[in-house]
Amino acid sequence: MFGAVSILAALVGVALAAFGALAPDTGVNGTLGAYLALLGALAVTVAVLILIAAKPGSGMRDLLIGLMLLPASLTAIAAWFLMQNWLICAMVVATLALLFHRYPPQKRAVR
Repeated sequence: MFGAVSILAALVGVALAAFGALAPDTGVNGTLGAYLALLGALAVTVAVLILIAAKPGSGMRDLLIGLMLLPASLTAIAAWFLMQNWLICAMVVATLALLFHRYPPQKRAVR
């Protein structure tokens, strides 16, 4: 379930970044920062897809999750400078959902 949420949030992030970079009258269209945010959102989407498809017992998944945090955080920072708050939210949701997919919350018995 968390994997699907992560993919959906990453795709929403790509759509929001593309809208900010390409749509007229957004205030940031055509700027280098908007294109970098779009590139970062695409990198997060590709990383999420690779991580979802990776073998569960592989130690490479932890490395990829660590590396995915870099473009997600940099895209969120770029979105903050571009005043694209929904893009920030999409990157945070994609990252948290992927972390919950990899490290699910522990169920504890209540006594």
